[in-house]
Amino acid sequence: MSGSLHAEEAALRAAALAALDRLIAEAPPCTVDEAMEAMRRAVALRDYLVARHREGAEDPGLASRLACVNATLSLTWSGAVPTEGFRKDLLKRARAALAACGDAA
Repeated sequence: MSGSLHAEEAALRAAALAALDRLIAEAPPCTVDEAMEAMRRAVALRDYLVARHREGAEDPGLASRLACVNATLSLTWSGAVPTEGFRKDLLKRARAALAACGDAA
């Protein structure tokens, strides 16, 4: 994996983590727009990893990082963001999981 590809993935992961941090913060309360932004950031990371996978990138950790990000998306958006309020416990778990996805490199 070239340095620029790794840097791009790291930047996308950092943006997704920062967006989740804003949702988890106690004050001010997060908004629906912030929740959508966090989801967009996580999806951008997932889409980047999918594109690399489809290109046939020779990166032994790619498949596991992609699976990790997909699992994090499922955890976050299936139960952490219900129709009313946010389940911060699940958001914190999702944030920890997404941070750990980088360790699969």
